Parts: sequence; structure tokens; C-alpha cells
Amino acid sequence: MHLGDFPATTRTKFQSPATWGVILGYGTLWALFRFGLFTGMPAMFSPAAEFLLPFLLVIGMLALAPLPWLWTGDERKQAPPLRGFLQSLPWNALWLGIIIGLMPGARTLGGPQVHLRLVANSVPLSPGWGLFFLNCPLALILGWFLAGKERAEASERELRGLADRSRAQALQAQLNPHVLFNVLGGLTELVHEDPDAAEEALVGLVEMYRELMRHGASLRAPLAHERSLVTRYLGIEAIRLGARLQVRWQWPDWADPLEVPPLLLLPLVENAIKHGIAPQVEGGAIHIELTRTPASLLLRVANTGQPLRAEYPTGTGLGNLKERLVLLPAPRPTLRLEAEGEWTVARLELPWRWPV
Repeated sequence: MHLGDFPATTRTKFQSPATWGVILGYGTLWALFRFGLFTGMPAMFSPAAEFLLPFLLVIGMLALAPLPWLWTGDERKQAPPLRGFLQSLPWNALWLGIIIGLMPGARTLGGPQVHLRLVANSVPLSPGWGLFFLNCPLALILGWFLAGKERAEASERELRGLADRSRAQALQAQLNPHVLFNVLGGLTELVHEDPDAAEEALVGLVEMYRELMRHGASLRAPLAHERSLVTRYLGIEAIRLGARLQVRWQWPDWADPLEVPPLLLLPLVENAIKHGIAPQVEGGAIHIELTRTPASLLLRVANTGQPLRAEYPTGTGLGNLKERLVLLPAPRPTLRLEAEGEWTVARLELPWRWPV
């Protein structure tokens, strides 16, 4: 593990409620024993330090003690035992010495002495040194144990991430022939009615499918690519549907370079045409809109035509999209399909952190 990986690892650890439960539980138990059961025992430090010290020590054990066992400087997730041991000794001495040495009264209070027995003799130590020598081996052992646990969890997260990425790519690949079959199915009726228009549509389909293959092979792509792909798809549908299809875009220029998971917009547009506009003799309109809030990016696809029904089935395109959204890391996008008067509206909201 590299040094640059430590902040993210530590942040992940302290985002867990279990970590804070251990810290609060250990500190509270220490305080209850120290101030409740042993009220007659002379103070080792000042009262504030007596209360604060157990919390600082357990935070240090959880956050700092595993680091020398994890640091390898390369792609390995844990140091070999001998290297980890030799790295742990000075590191634990450093952070324990700083915490205990900064405690008010650590060097000035007489208090009780701790006796460290060496063979036949015992050496009297101040309370600070006593805590130091008591916690050093504890930090060594606990650090080794926690490092092994974190290494196993990191490997599990990595495998789960690889599985999710593979699943997402498989779902994206599944969407490619689905779009192709739907477009071809719509063009079959055009072959006899208008062969020239059918030929033009097939040429556009080839170009769209080539772009679809490139776009769907990545896990993130600029929104400009998504818009280009949807524009090609709408061009083919316009040849087939003619005046029955009316399209309006509300797409700001700032959105084009933003990178998002691919094939988010195409399934919404394809679903609107297939289930809303194409079944109606008079056709309908489709509005594609992209807006933002302080914390999110909102894709909105609205269509007239056949109204949304309560028993509306989830087709391949929408089902595929919902499965892919579940595989994205939290906070995940949300997809809603609802009726607004004569419009059927699909809203896809992506959590987004805008630069300040």
C-alpha cells in the first residue's frame, strides 16, 4: 500500500458506525471504572486528561497502529511480518509518546508509580511511562490484527468492484442489440412504403451502431457523446415517423464535457418513442432537458402520445438501466417514471459535486 492510500483508508474506517461505537464504548467504560469504582485512587493526570486520554488512545489504536503493517510502498496490501514489526516499533513509540506527553500533568503530578519488573528487579516509572510501556505491545498486536482485517476487506471490496464493473459492462453490451432490434423492427414497414427512406435510415443505423459500440465499451463518457448518440437515434426515428415525431432539446453547453456512466439517456428516449409516441396514430412530442441543482444533475425526458398506465411494464431498456444504476457506488442516481397531465416524464437524478 502506498502512503497516498492511507487518507482514504482511514476515512472509510471512520465512516463506519462500528468504529465510533468502539471508541465511545471503550472511553465510557474507562471513565466509569476510573471515576466510579476507583474514586479513592490518586489522580494520574489532570481530571480533563483522565477523561480524554482513553478516547485518544483507542482512536490511535484504530487509526494509527495498523499503518506500519499496511505500508509497503508498492501494490502489496500488507507488509511482511518482519518488516511490519520493525516499522511498528518506532511508529507506535512516536504517536503514543506524543499523546501521553501532551496530557496536562503527565510529567508534573507525583501520583502513584508503576513498577516495571526486569528479571529480579523492578523499576519505578511515572504514570506516563507506565501507560507508554503498557500500550506499546498492545498497539503492536492490535495493529497487526487490524491490518490483516483491513487487507481482507480491501481485497473483498476490490473483487466486488470488479464484479460490479463486469456486470455493468455486460448490461451495456446487452443494450446494444436491444436498440438495434428495436430500430430494425421499426424500419421493416418502411422498406415497402419508401425504399429510399429505408436506405437512408439503414445508413444512419450503421453509423449509430458504430458509435454505440464505442460509447458503450467504457464505464464513463462525456455527456456530449451521449447527446450525439441520441441525436443519431432520433434522426433514424424521424425518417420512420416523419411529422408524427416532434423533438425539442434543452441542453446547456456546460453539460457536454461532464463524464457520467454511458447509455443513461438513450434508454429513456427509446422507451418514450417505443411506448409513448409510436403506438399513437397522431404521434407525439418528446422534450429532452438537462438541468442542475447545487447537489445534482437532472436528466428529464418527457413525451406525449400513449399515456402512462398503472400496469405499465418495465421493458428491456428501462430494466437494464435500473440494474446498472444499482451497481453504481453510493450515492446512487434515482430514476422515476410518472405522469404529468398529458405528459409521461422520466426523471433521472445523478448526485453531483460541483466545483466551487
